[in-house]
Amino acid sequence: MKKKLLILIIFIVIVIIILSIYMFNDAKEKERYNEIEEAFEEAVIWNLDATGNSKKHCEENITKEITITADHLISNGYLKKEDMLDTSGKSYCDGYAKTFVAEDCDIDYKIYIKCNDYKTKGYKDYK
Repeated sequence: MKKKLLILIIFIVIVIIILSIYMFNDAKEKERYNEIEEAFEEAVIWNLDATGNSKKHCEENITKEITITADHLISNGYLKKEDMLDTSGKSYCDGYAKTFVAEDCDIDYKIYIKCNDYKTKGYKDYK
C-alpha cells in the first residue's frame, strides 16, 4: 500500500512540474508577442507622425485605407528587425497595420502580427 501511495505522489509531482513548465513557457511567449506588438505599434505611430499621414487624412479628406508593412517600417528605420524576433530566437514575425479615419478626423489603425506559433485575429496575408 505504501509503495502505491509513493508512486501516486511521485506521479502527481511530475504532472505538477510539467504543467508548471508549460504554463511558464506559455506566459513567456505571450509576453514576447506583446512586446512585438508594442514595438510594431510604436513604429507605426512614429511613421504616421513623421510622414504627416495622420494630418493628411483629415485635411485632404482621404478615406482610403493605407497598409503599413513591417518591411516598410524596418527599411525606413522606424522598426528594428530584432524587434520582430520570434520566441524561437531563430525566425522573425511579420506584420502590418491598416489605417483608417476615426470619427474625430484623426487616423486610427489596427495591427496584425504573424509569427510561427502566433497570429493576430483577423490577420490576412497581404503579399
